[in-house]
Amino acid sequence: MSKRILCGAVIAAAALSSSAAWAQGLGLRTGPGPAGQGSSMLLQTPQLPATPAAALPQPSASDADGIAAVVGNQVITQYDLNLRMRAAEQQIAQQGARVPPPQQLRAELLNQLIDQLALAQFATDSGITVGPDTVDRAIAQVAAGYKLTPAQFRKQIEAEGLGWDDYKEQVKREILIGRLREREVTAHITISDQDVDEYLASRGKQGLGAQTQVQLAQIFVPLPDKPSAEQVQGAKARIDEALAKLRQGRKFAQIAAEYSQGPEAKDGGNLGVRPAGQWPRLFMDAIQGLQPGQISGVIRSPAGFHILQLVAEQGAQSPETSAMQAHVREIVLDTDGGKSREAAMKELSSIRDAVDAGKVQFTEKARELSQNLATAKSGGDLGWVLPGQLAPALDAALNRLNPGQVSEPIALPGQVVLLQLVDRREHALGKGQERAVARNILLQQKQAKDFDNLVRDVRARTYVRIPGEDS
Repeated sequence: MSKRILCGAVIAAAALSSSAAWAQGLGLRTGPGPAGQGSSMLLQTPQLPATPAAALPQPSASDADGIAAVVGNQVITQYDLNLRMRAAEQQIAQQGARVPPPQQLRAELLNQLIDQLALAQFATDSGITVGPDTVDRAIAQVAAGYKLTPAQFRKQIEAEGLGWDDYKEQVKREILIGRLREREVTAHITISDQDVDEYLASRGKQGLGAQTQVQLAQIFVPLPDKPSAEQVQGAKARIDEALAKLRQGRKFAQIAAEYSQGPEAKDGGNLGVRPAGQWPRLFMDAIQGLQPGQISGVIRSPAGFHILQLVAEQGAQSPETSAMQAHVREIVLDTDGGKSREAAMKELSSIRDAVDAGKVQFTEKARELSQNLATAKSGGDLGWVLPGQLAPALDAALNRLNPGQVSEPIALPGQVVLLQLVDRREHALGKGQERAVARNILLQQKQAKDFDNLVRDVRARTYVRIPGEDS
C-alpha cells in the first residue's frame, strides 16, 4: 500500500461505514461517488504523515506540552498540530508547489480540526452513538480494499506515524459526523416540482449534462459574512496579485498553494471532479468557453473571491441520455401505531449490524418484518430505481452506498426505512425520466449548502479557546 493511498484510509473507512458525505471547507471537497456519480460531501480528514514519524523532524518537548486549542471538552495539542503541519508541508512540496506561510497553513489545519471535533461532540451530545463493532467493520472493509488483513493494515498505519487508537478515534469521529449530517440535513430537504421545472428550463437544449464530468481547481480568498470596505479591498488585492502571477506563466498549483486560503490550497487548489450540474452555477458560468488548463478571471461569490481553472472535462458535447440506476431492497417499519420511532430505529440498527456481520440475510428479515406488504413478499425488492425516484432522504442515503451495503435507519413521516443497495447499472433515460435525475442533482446541491450552514452553526455554539487569542 503506497503512502499516498494510506493518506485516504480514514476517509475511506468513514464512507464505508456511515455513508458520510464529502466536505469542502472544513472544507467541501469533491470527488466521484459510487459508480462515478457525484456524491454529497465527505469530511476532509487531516492527512496522515506521508512518511514514517521517525523520518520527520520531531516536535520538541515544549511543543508536546503546549495546547493549540480547547474545543468543548477536548484538547488539540501543539504536538498533534505540528505533526499535521509537517505532513501537509511535505505533501505540498512533493507536488512541486510553494508551501504557504507557516502561520497560514497552521491556521487552516487548526480550523479543520476544530470543526471536526465540534461536529463530533455535537453529534454525541445529540444522542448519536457509534459502537466499537461499527468502527472495526469499517476498518476491516478498508483493509480488504487494500488487500490486507486487519493486522497488516494496522502495521501500515502505525508505520506511518499514527497510533492505532488515534486512527480508530478519527474513524469514529468521521462516522459520527456522517450520521449527524444525515439526521440534521438530509432528513429535512425537499425539492419541489417548481424547483425541477426551473432547473430543467435553465439547462435549455443542452440537457442535464449530469454525465459531463468537470474537474476544477480554485484560488480562493475568503471574506467574512459582513466584510468592511478594508477587508474587501485587502482580499481583492490578494486575488488580483495571484491572477497577475498566473498571467505571467506561473503554475496554477504553485500560486494556489501560495495565495489560496481554502482548505484545498495544499492540494494545488484541486476541487476534484463533479458532474457539471452539481457545480455552482456561478462556477459553470465563469468557465464557459474555456479549454482544459485555462483560467477564469476573478469572480466573487458570497464566500469571497475565486479564480477557477478548468482542469479537465469529459463528455461535455453530449446531451444527457442515460443515468445510473440502483437495484434496491427495503425494510419498512411503521411508527404511526404502537411501535415508536425510537424502537423502530433501534430494531433496524440491530438488523443492519446483523446483516453486516453475516448473521442474517436482508431478504429474510424483509419478508419477516417489513410492513410494506407490496415489497415484503419479494424480500423487500424495490427493483431498479433512478436517482430522484425515491423520497429525498432515501435517495441521499442510497446515493452514497456501495453494492452490498446497508444504510443507517432512515426516519420518514410515519415510518423508518432500512435500504440495501444490490447493484448499479447505466440506464438509458426514457421520456420524462430526466425529471428524476434533475431532482437528485438539486438534492445534492441543497445538501452541500445546508451542511455548510450546519458546520458554521455548530462551530458558533461550541466553546473554543485558542491560547493567545481572545475567546
